[in-house]
Amino acid sequence: MKYTLLLFFAFSLHSFAQVRLPTNEVGQVQYQELVKLPDSKRPARQIMEQTQAWSEQHFSDVPTTEQQHDQQNNILFIKSSYPINSQTVRYTLTIEAKFGRYRATITDLIAEGDGLTLPVQASSSTANEINRSAGGATASKTLVEQTAKQQADLYRQIDKSCRDTLASLKQTLTGK
Repeated sequence: MKYTLLLFFAFSLHSFAQVRLPTNEVGQVQYQELVKLPDSKRPARQIMEQTQAWSEQHFSDVPTTEQQHDQQNNILFIKSSYPINSQTVRYTLTIEAKFGRYRATITDLIAEGDGLTLPVQASSSTANEINRSAGGATASKTLVEQTAKQQADLYRQIDKSCRDTLASLKQTLTGK
């Protein structure tokens, strides 16, 4: 019984735990990966050609995806979105190629749904923070806790989606 209670407590803490996303030096949510390729002599132009082929395949089922390629500087800008539950999370993916390496950066994450558009913050709100921001005027503690849990779940899914996107690109370019 004692172990069951401890296990339940551990799972309930996880479900209400604040989710922190990676940030840049000014505190904005940012996923970034600098990858040195196994073929260190691969030209940036070839890396960009492979990146564009990856992006055409990876984003083929997202009709709202926009891509811009700066050929002179070997940079690909992609604006796309993740459908997560009843929400859409929009983001910008920037891929910069150099001789034998590339840097991929996901920024500008914005969650849209139920008529609301909000930037994704560095961490999900706790029930206390939600209650405080409402001036303590919320009618139901259960509703506040449910909202905090839903936001934490959304942030976990955002984190997974961003990491999966970067991993897919890395696998394509490195073969690992």
